[in-house]
Amino acid sequence: MKLTFSTIITVAVGFTACEAFAPRHLQLAASSQCLSSRNAFFGFGVDEKTTTANAASPNSKALIERAKDIIKNKSGFYSNFDADVFSEEFVFRGPYIGPLNKKDYLDTMDAFSIYKALPDIDPNAWGFSIDPKDPNRVWFMVRNTGTFDGEPFLSATVNFKPNGAKLEGCPETFSILFDEEQKMKYLSVGYVADRFEGNTDGKGAAVGIFKVIGIPFPKVGPVLKFTQFFLSEIVRQPPLSYSTDVPEWWTDKNKASEGYL
Repeated sequence: MKLTFSTIITVAVGFTACEAFAPRHLQLAASSQCLSSRNAFFGFGVDEKTTTANAASPNSKALIERAKDIIKNKSGFYSNFDADVFSEEFVFRGPYIGPLNKKDYLDTMDAFSIYKALPDIDPNAWGFSIDPKDPNRVWFMVRNTGTFDGEPFLSATVNFKPNGAKLEGCPETFSILFDEEQKMKYLSVGYVADRFEGNTDGKGAAVGIFKVIGIPFPKVGPVLKFTQFFLSEIVRQPPLSYSTDVPEWWTDKNKASEGYL
């Protein structure tokens, strides 16, 4: 349909009349209908997806509770890990680190032992919800806090001594994908939602902690790529940046976003 200036004016007047001439006690309802009309006319989506049905199902509630327990008590980052909650097909991915398979992830968490270096570390997680496209995936947010007053960081290699630094993280998006046995198949972490909050300079997950406690981390670019390649493929000692052997489901072209796979 070709829009002319007169057509636009006519529509605008109609919107105005819709609100202005309705009885006072009906104006709230009318204005809501007019807003929907405006959105539809100008091409804005008004058909929002809902997760009400999924969120109310017993299985979804169980997955949310399981996600809360894993991230706080069994992930290896905020506490010691429980290897039994991880699928053998597990993949970890963050903005800078990953993909890591189950063994490499657990070995890397052992090497970092962040929960020992920051004994009071807390994800302060909130907003747990079921993905409307995948009933086995739980999304949530974290805002990490903690104090670097525990054990030295990376004691076997760097041996960086505690300095009392206070972590005030920015909001980050996490997700957990469960398999049919309710084991964790995929964990994504560290995707910053607001880089202007906190004291991590907009960095999430372990990289944000490095920033706060004073350990330099290379910027995205050739130096970071070479460092990750050298440590993960030549040295092959945890902590690792990525795995050279990852589950087949992650390398599927329909799912993977890793350029080098």
